[in-house]
Amino acid sequence: MLGYVIIFVLVIGAAYWIIHPLLREGDHQDDLTPQAGDNLKKLKSKKDGVYAAIKELEFDLSMGKLSEEDFKILKRQYIQEAAGYMEEMDKLESLQTTVAKPTEPDIEEEIEPRFSTLRTHKSTKRKYIYCTSCGKKATAESQLCAACGSNLKMHAKNDLQEEN
Repeated sequence: MLGYVIIFVLVIGAAYWIIHPLLREGDHQDDLTPQAGDNLKKLKSKKDGVYAAIKELEFDLSMGKLSEEDFKILKRQYIQEAAGYMEEMDKLESLQTTVAKPTEPDIEEEIEPRFSTLRTHKSTKRKYIYCTSCGKKATAESQLCAACGSNLKMHAKNDLQEEN
């Protein structure tokens, strides 16, 4: 008799465990709807993966595993891929700011220092540029970074030569 009671309790527990998620009213609908913040996180993750791939390419070039020509081709492809992710992030961010102000820190401030090696202040018509060594903001006329002392004009010139 005790065996039947134990089996009955286990069956009821299993049935509750299976049916309970279906009985929750609005929770399961929210899980299925993609959120803009989730998409931004996914895009940021993909962008970070591209940056890691570029660093890996640079390492392979320095180790002699990759020729200079292959490096330039692959780097250009990865840069274009990262730019595509950043465009999508900008679109999502603009949609998100029109609907409601985000509570997260400004994504542009997080993205810009990493992507500054691909842009120059001339092409974006900005008053500021970002140091490629430390990521700090500097005026477009600055020649040296105030934070780390890196040569800002040399980085911008090298980036333009790599793109061509």
